[in-house]
Amino acid sequence: MGHLTGSLRAERPLSRRPLGHRWTAIGLAFCAIAGAGTTVAAQGIWDDPAFALYRQAVEAMDRKDYAKASELSGQAVAQQPTHVLAHYLRGQAAMLQSRWDEAAAAFGKAAELYPGSFAAQRDLGGANEQLNRVDDAARAYEAALALRDQDALRGRLAFMLLKAGQQPRALTHLQALADRDTKTPEVWSTLGRLAYEKNDLPGAEKAFTRAATLRDDGARGSTWASCARV
Repeated sequence: MGHLTGSLRAERPLSRRPLGHRWTAIGLAFCAIAGAGTTVAAQGIWDDPAFALYRQAVEAMDRKDYAKASELSGQAVAQQPTHVLAHYLRGQAAMLQSRWDEAAAAFGKAAELYPGSFAAQRDLGGANEQLNRVDDAARAYEAALALRDQDALRGRLAFMLLKAGQQPRALTHLQALADRDTKTPEVWSTLGRLAYEKNDLPGAEKAFTRAATLRDDGARGSTWASCARV
């Protein structure tokens, strides 16, 4: 199962942009894994009903026919309940239709079958966040972060917790980002506001100054990019 990590991690979190040939690549990669060993196995793996349905679901995703992809991946799962890629693809197809309950169920099954998948844990968190299941989302995000400590995801978790009124938990993640000198100005400005509310004026000044510096740097970068285009 180790090679599946790359396949599941290839997808972007909660993206509604066209996936193009990414799903074809995933299908081909899995075909190579499943068919390793003999030429006969490599030629015949997609003849199995579950894999044939999964391949058709991949093709539907490439066509952006997400309803058909949902149907076919569901049939693949019915044929082979432990088909982790079919569960994950089913979650992606549901997500792209904003069917968040179905997405959460599918990503949850993928994560259950393959707890070492960053993508499955991350997208399970995203689906639960859309459903306002904050604690479930936080657990999934934290499981994903344990696999790959990604600043963007930690920031997403922090701001979700802050919005839900869980300031102490949010502050832990915001401070972890600050300790790594995050380049996200919103993290620093939020830390500044929280410090100000606690009457920690030196801390607030430091955080607000860092946020302003990052915003100024970003503005200068945009200006230089505009000049370069001219």
